[in-house]
Amino acid sequence: MVVKGYSLPRVVERDDYAAIRDRIIGLSHLHGLRCDWAETTRRQRFLLLWDSGGRVAARAIVPLYPGETPHLVDSLERGLAHLFGDDWLKD
Repeated sequence: MVVKGYSLPRVVERDDYAAIRDRIIGLSHLHGLRCDWAETTRRQRFLLLWDSGGRVAARAIVPLYPGETPHLVDSLERGLAHLFGDDWLKD
């Protein structure tokens, strides 16, 4: 699927930061959300998703090395499910 210049990966490897980031960006554009990323630590990024009204729709921590911290990936998936749907990382 291509959304405003972004292609959603068909298979997202749960241990691949770039694939997870690209999925979040693509789904955000699809849902009319804007992503703001900030380096929280050397091992993770803080994500804010803004709606069209300028309100924060979600906050999340995205691990840079998801293979080392699968519990953070699970938390990320659950934390964004209200915006992107259940199993958004698996689709």
